[in-house]
Amino acid sequence: MAKFPTDVERSITVSAPMAQVYRFLWDVVGSSSCIPGIDSCEPAGADTYRFVYKEVSTGPVSMVVRYTARYKGNGKDRIEFEGIAAEGDNTDVSGTIRLEPSGKGATRIALHQTLAPDTPVPRLVQGLIRSFVQSQAVTEIENYLKRVKAALEA
Repeated sequence: MAKFPTDVERSITVSAPMAQVYRFLWDVVGSSSCIPGIDSCEPAGADTYRFVYKEVSTGPVSMVVRYTARYKGNGKDRIEFEGIAAEGDNTDVSGTIRLEPSGKGATRIALHQTLAPDTPVPRLVQGLIRSFVQSQAVTEIENYLKRVKAALEA
């Protein structure tokens, strides 16, 4: 197995007050419906959640991303999450969500995430796959933020 760490930071502004945005994002199970490709998100302890994604395939390679992450929040403008390497996990994850006021009744959401799935890729093609994995990570984060925006502004 090869790990392809991706480090992505993106932001979006939503027409919703910070307190509402924070409550929405702190409801990890509820807001997980905004995550592209998610199959399930379930509580796995205090402020800890197990994420399982739908199977993805490209050519002869297919995989299901699984990780468990513990969340810490300050109740106002910052949520951090860190993988805890639970049994059956195949992906390392960490990240931070920062909220900032952005004009009257609007909030800027900045998400920084590092994700490193164990990928069943032969060594010979790892160089070719690396850029694909990075571009997929960027697309997924951007789509997640667009879905969060749509949910909050509905």
